[in-house]
Amino acid sequence: MEAGLLRGKTAVITGGAGGIGGAVCDLFAGEGANIVIGDIDAGRAREVAERVRAKNGTAVVVVADLTKKAGIAKLFNATRRGFGGADILINGLGKSAGRIGRFEDQTEADWQADYEMNLLHVFRATHAFLPTMKERGWGRIVNFSSVEGIRSAPSFAVYSCFKRAVDGFTKSLAVDVARFGVLVNSVAVDKTKTYQVGFYALPDEYAKLANTWIPLGRYGEPIDVAKAVLFLASDLNTWVVGHTLVTDGGTLAAGGWFRTPKRWTNQPLLTQYIEQDPELNEKRPPMVQ
Repeated sequence: MEAGLLRGKTAVITGGAGGIGGAVCDLFAGEGANIVIGDIDAGRAREVAERVRAKNGTAVVVVADLTKKAGIAKLFNATRRGFGGADILINGLGKSAGRIGRFEDQTEADWQADYEMNLLHVFRATHAFLPTMKERGWGRIVNFSSVEGIRSAPSFAVYSCFKRAVDGFTKSLAVDVARFGVLVNSVAVDKTKTYQVGFYALPDEYAKLANTWIPLGRYGEPIDVAKAVLFLASDLNTWVVGHTLVTDGGTLAAGGWFRTPKRWTNQPLLTQYIEQDPELNEKRPPMVQ
């Protein structure tokens, strides 16, 4: 990979102070991009900016609630003042913002919170930054959806609905704007260490089961996803339009199958019998070895 893939480009990253968002900022800065960090967490955003500047990069921090129209306007105006617009937009903001649990226990306020966090901000940010990209004849937009928007997600019906909608929006917008040199795609993430999941800091007896849960055998690091985003956001990608790149270590492809020391099973309760000690596992019934 040649250095400076993003030299002279300006990249706006919503949720840029998050685990994955921060890794995207770091990686993009190393490739020469000007970085605009949009996030509500001022402390973490400034930490990311300091890392970017330590690499001799340029970073602008915009502290704002990007689920609101005024927050997106603040982000857009700061980018326009600093750089004349954005070449790259990473819509990385997102999390389950409503009540988790039974759908019938949720309220319209819960639905609205999930909508604003996971879909409406994508509309607003894209609407603001897209025109300049079309004028310049070059642009990249990468939206964050989720594996939970592709498979079922019990207790997350509304959240997963909006994540699925991100992929639909991505696909339809992409075919509209590709001829202007603007390529739009999304990434669907799973099992990656981020703030939202406490970086998967589990007790040892559970952490060792990552090899069972994830075909790749480990949890993803933010840089794993950031590398995929760099591909989609640079001239490494000149032919991928309107697709969702799944970055999950193989969980979606496994389709509910889990690896035990001797075999794969699609009956996940059997994982309670998994032992790292081969002698102990030999004592299990054959169907649960």
